[in-house]
Amino acid sequence: MSQIITWLLAYIKLQEKIIIYLFVLLTCKNITPKVDIPISKKYRYLQVDELPIIEVFEKLDYNQLLAEYKAKHGKELKPIKRRNPKHKVLHNISCTRCQAPHVYIYDNNGGKGQYLCKICDFPFIKGQVYQNSISFKCPHCGKSLEKIKVRKQFIIHKCKNDFCSFYQYNLAVMTKKERKLFAQNPYAFKLHYIYREFTFDFKPLSKELTVIPKVDITKIHSSHQVLGLVLTYYTNYGLSSRNTAAIMKDIHGVDISHQTVLNYANAVSKYIKPYVDNYPYELSNSFCGNETYLKVNGKWSGRNWARIL
Repeated sequence: MSQIITWLLAYIKLQEKIIIYLFVLLTCKNITPKVDIPISKKYRYLQVDELPIIEVFEKLDYNQLLAEYKAKHGKELKPIKRRNPKHKVLHNISCTRCQAPHVYIYDNNGGKGQYLCKICDFPFIKGQVYQNSISFKCPHCGKSLEKIKVRKQFIIHKCKNDFCSFYQYNLAVMTKKERKLFAQNPYAFKLHYIYREFTFDFKPLSKELTVIPKVDITKIHSSHQVLGLVLTYYTNYGLSSRNTAAIMKDIHGVDISHQTVLNYANAVSKYIKPYVDNYPYELSNSFCGNETYLKVNGKWSGRNWARIL
């Protein structure tokens, strides 16, 4: 009796496998499995654009410029005669570079806030504070770059000259596929010369210690052993100040606050900083790049990573 039951169970399992095979064969007859093969592309060359032409305009005195004009030409520079009343300049407008009065100021863009000084030939905007103005020009065509975007840490300047050699070359080397994409979405391509003016605050990177620690390390009440343990946990092992304080209490029986941990680290940094700044780091001249491709929502996308060895 037991042999018959064993044979029936084996027969039922065989029937189950046959049914599953037929079901898969009928439902997936016209479906070919897709093999996800990783793509292999050449590395994109890292390109660094040339620096722009930088012009610095120093502050001038319009009285001195008028005197130089009279000495050179033998006559005085006449004020502007305005034939169109729409181009009238208000009395409170003066050149931000040489302080020339409104009688020497042109309305440079039809009342939209940009002016041009007749004496020093300097364009400026109403309300602009002038100290030493800097002008960026394209290194390929010499035209002034236009400020197009202002970000948190940098300002984007762009050359909008359609006859620039940089733009014309990038336009000529495009493939037919790229030209079609460019006609549909021109902002996806970088054809014009672009310069990013970074606005980082470099004072925190100065070698001079500007922040004075709140605690004098020579007058702390803890022993040198406690100080060493605190710095080991907080700095070497990268623990937070609260976790460091908890370990000091649970393992070593030393009750200190997390603020004390921060004060100790800031106080010691005053003495450690000169050694870190003057450490002879040996850097090579190699510039390495890495390009990783990831598949996101069924689409391959690449990202560049670069570092100096």
